[in-house]
Amino acid sequence: MSTALVMGITGSFGGHVAQELARQGWSIRALMRNPVRLPSKFSSVEVFKGDAADIDSIRAAAQGADLIVYGVNPPYCDWPTTVVPWLDNTATVAEELGMTVVFPGNVYIFDPADGPEFDESARAHPVTAKGVLRQTMEVRLQLAAQHGARVIIVRAGDFIAAGAKSAWLQSLIKKTKNGYALSAPAERNLTHTWAYLPDLARTVAALVARRDTLASFSVFHFRGYRLSFSGLAEALRAASGQEVVLKAFPWWVLRLAAPFSTFVRSLFEMRYLWQHELNLPDAKLRAALQAHLAPTPVEQALLEIGLVSKR
Repeated sequence: MSTALVMGITGSFGGHVAQELARQGWSIRALMRNPVRLPSKFSSVEVFKGDAADIDSIRAAAQGADLIVYGVNPPYCDWPTTVVPWLDNTATVAEELGMTVVFPGNVYIFDPADGPEFDESARAHPVTAKGVLRQTMEVRLQLAAQHGARVIIVRAGDFIAAGAKSAWLQSLIKKTKNGYALSAPAERNLTHTWAYLPDLARTVAALVARRDTLASFSVFHFRGYRLSFSGLAEALRAASGQEVVLKAFPWWVLRLAAPFSTFVRSLFEMRYLWQHELNLPDAKLRAALQAHLAPTPVEQALLEIGLVSKR
């Protein structure tokens, strides 16, 4: 039986990929700072105490495993001091043990001016400090692939998933007396790229199953949903059968709070992602899988994760 070490199993990406791999017969391990926080749905998971900052605990947990799923995502305010050294620890272990690393890429490394279509050959040209950090992480993984590891990066848009704490959509939809209100942080007709995590996890698992046929450093783009907020409002209406009111997101309120909150300042730094299209074509992914994994209809996804309920 193949074994995957999942780092960040309580997070959105790590948790969904762990569930999908387990469904496909993988044995799952988790590296956790606080093992008592393991969700009950992972009762069969083998837990190792430790975290991404401690290379020795990663080594111990990785012994005998085939795959590392890197779902570690510290708060924005901690990124400057954590994301690169933490990933470096995992990359070093993967090099030592000849393991495959799965890493969730995002669009931070791109300049929207180069778009709106960004395939795997698009140049990395980050326009924010966080984008530079993400680029540095991917460069480190590319180096790992040159020194004995294998790397699969799957780049996707904003996550949609049940219980996704860092996902925007959950905070943008509110129940009202007559239906739902949807706050739009972008111009209502501007296309935005979204990734439904159960679909993304199935895609990751399909790539992992073919890992021996892939290049040692492989990057794939996940198309996901391309939806404007007007389109999203229509999907919410269709899913719920109820009225949906679309309104502007109150950026001005956050601007007032920005001087007092590092987190809010981070949101403003990334606001440009709501002002431009960044689309991810998936021709390379479909060719690698020799098939098209049918996406879950967006209306079904909204119901599955409980963002709306059917009248």
